[in-house]
Amino acid sequence: MGSTDYRSGYGLGADVLFDVDLARQVLAASWFFVGTRGDVAQPKDTFTFALFDDEYTLVHGIDGTIRCFVNRCAHQSARLFSGPTGRTGERIVCPNHQWTYASADGRLLRATGMPDGFVDGPDACRHGLDQIAVREVAGMVFACLGDDPDEAHIDEFGPILAPYTDPFGLDRGGYKLAAHHREVVDANWLLVMVNNRECCHCRANHKGLCKLFDPSSFNGATTPAYQALFDRAIERWEALGLAWQEQPFAPNDSVRVARYPMQDGFDSITFDGAPACAKTIGPFETHDQSTLSMWFNPNAWVHFTSDHIATNWVLPIGGERCALYTSWIVHEDAVEGVDYDLDHLMDVWLVTNAEDVGLCQSMTAGARSAYYRPGPFAPDEQFCTQLCDWYMHRASP
Repeated sequence: MGSTDYRSGYGLGADVLFDVDLARQVLAASWFFVGTRGDVAQPKDTFTFALFDDEYTLVHGIDGTIRCFVNRCAHQSARLFSGPTGRTGERIVCPNHQWTYASADGRLLRATGMPDGFVDGPDACRHGLDQIAVREVAGMVFACLGDDPDEAHIDEFGPILAPYTDPFGLDRGGYKLAAHHREVVDANWLLVMVNNRECCHCRANHKGLCKLFDPSSFNGATTPAYQALFDRAIERWEALGLAWQEQPFAPNDSVRVARYPMQDGFDSITFDGAPACAKTIGPFETHDQSTLSMWFNPNAWVHFTSDHIATNWVLPIGGERCALYTSWIVHEDAVEGVDYDLDHLMDVWLVTNAEDVGLCQSMTAGARSAYYRPGPFAPDEQFCTQLCDWYMHRASP
């Protein structure tokens, strides 16, 4: 089944799933999630991620602006940043030959071994750090590989998110990165995202997660018990003045927002239901049995609770390999070992994502079979259809 044979309501063909050039094309025409202000909470904080054959680094500038530099020196292409997270100064210094750049704009400041006047010469602009476009919306950071990103499309994100995210003020600061986990997964990135867009597999594969949430939450379905749980939650949310009505990839096809109740007795996304952090965030003075969840096409799912923010996102490394990133963000005054325990904070998403990795590796192997044919999505897998339609629309010439 070729890409020209795509049928809405069915999965993607193998030629689409494993086409790295097509993925580059889509990510050059789209905004994709690459973290939050919480990942680089303070000026000079850095956060590095991989995409295809390159690395990119978010740098929180001393002017408060977050930029994204290609992680390579313009001299002999050495990596400038070696760790996943870190700190830099007002100057970025290459560890190889000490070429030096301004962290504010990537401008070349010093070129060891080069003749006088090189830094200020007519070609100096060619020797600064390469950057890709980034936009921060509600404290979340999106990037685009293209030279002419669709600004009008991402301009629509803010008005959709604001009623839900403004009470948390992530864009205003007051948060810190408590923990970050990343791994390279032998699975196709689009199949990871298809798996994420439905929870029909949850009862059989995520026993722990289903203690926290009714699977109806994520499928857009309902049961009498879930509706009763939801109705009680609406009373709490409305008393706090919180928006809760779902925005299901409308009016923008890259953004879905929904507020969900957790099961009775669960005050945070933890397996035992106990708060993940003693310090609450945003509009909450006490812990609440709910999560504000957001999904961004093509690559992320994000959950705001009453005491922390958890982000999960994936980017392709190749046709059958991708990188999976997870961050846990808490109140800036929260103290590890006093207000939160890292194992307790991280456990749910480490376990759940590991369960999904096994499924996605199996799906990837199956999609490589000579017998592979894209299967139909069920009605409760409606967001899988939406993702595939979204991708094929942007993959069109």
